Amino acid sequence: MSIIILGGCGEIGRFIAADLVKSGFNVAIADIREFEGKEIAKRLGKRAKFQKLDIRQFDKLVEVLKDYKLVINNIGPYFEFGDWIPKAAIQAGINYVDICDDHDVTARFLSLHERVEREGLIFRINFGASPGLTNIMAKMGAAKLDKVNSVRVLWYEDTGETIGLGQLMHWAHIAMGEVPIYRDGDWRKVRALSGREVVKFPGPLSNSPIPMFYVGHPEPVSIPRYIQTNETVCKGGVLPESDILLTRTIDKLLPIKNVKILKLVCKFFLRIFPLLTGKTEERTITSAFRSDVLGLRKHKNVHLSFAIVGPVAKLTATPASIAAQMIIEEDIGTPGVFPPEGCPDLNISKMLKELEHRGISIFSKEE
Repeated sequence: MSIIILGGCGEIGRFIAADLVKSGFNVAIADIREFEGKEIAKRLGKRAKFQKLDIRQFDKLVEVLKDYKLVINNIGPYFEFGDWIPKAAIQAGINYVDICDDHDVTARFLSLHERVEREGLIFRINFGASPGLTNIMAKMGAAKLDKVNSVRVLWYEDTGETIGLGQLMHWAHIAMGEVPIYRDGDWRKVRALSGREVVKFPGPLSNSPIPMFYVGHPEPVSIPRYIQTNETVCKGGVLPESDILLTRTIDKLLPIKNVKILKLVCKFFLRIFPLLTGKTEERTITSAFRSDVLGLRKHKNVHLSFAIVGPVAKLTATPASIAAQMIIEEDIGTPGVFPPEGCPDLNISKMLKELEHRGISIFSKEE
């Protein structure tokens, strides 16, 4: 076996496993849910097997990881489970890919760069949709300009898609309290779910303007480290907008600092979530991710916009699978911790070709 997927029974984990198997790789689906994991492995065929694993047992985790070349960390929320998995990968001496979407955890992962580099290991973080494809689209835009003034990441996630406890805890983490942005050469904090603006996305969402608000995502943390810009912000949105108002109310009345309390609150809302989101069968379920890059070309103002639209699980899982394949095939080989826009040997043309092969296209326009 060459690749082990932690959290392989989750929706995104299943997408990653299926893509790797279809591409000819052997995978281990690691999860605590034994019956479900064995069924998934059985459906995927002889290239897949199930590995029962409780990642909270650190020594056991390290021993299991030693049998593989690369681990894909798909276990969220990352602010609860993320830190010790890359440390276990370092101790086990294997390469690492994740789809980490928490801003504070991303900063901690980046701080591991020198240690990972010394060990000669390849760590690629934030390889999902947002962050991930949004970072790549930002880099594509920056390459077309002489000077970058602003990078604006915008995403809409359809609440009609599968929502689990991890996703709901992540939403609470990024949509409450203060969140980071980058402006005028420094990182600063703004209030989560402030800065409302209405945004349009291409494709099936083109006739549905969506309210966007500041959220705590990794792009403002990582992008300014690799792209010289005056500003990097991330705004997200969900519909109906009443979900935003509900989140604000909870944040104001019940500021949650403890992970255990947060989990209890999220479990409660997970039970009533279908009542809040409405009947999903009456509409097309589609999520969208967009990166706008504003700057100068030949002394003229230019606004470049790139976007992807589709099911969030597929858009998140596919870049992680492709990145893992590139590492195994030695297309990516520079040791250290890098997000997509900072990866010195990421062949973006090949990444885009692989995405196209899987039915994921990037919309682009220039103003």
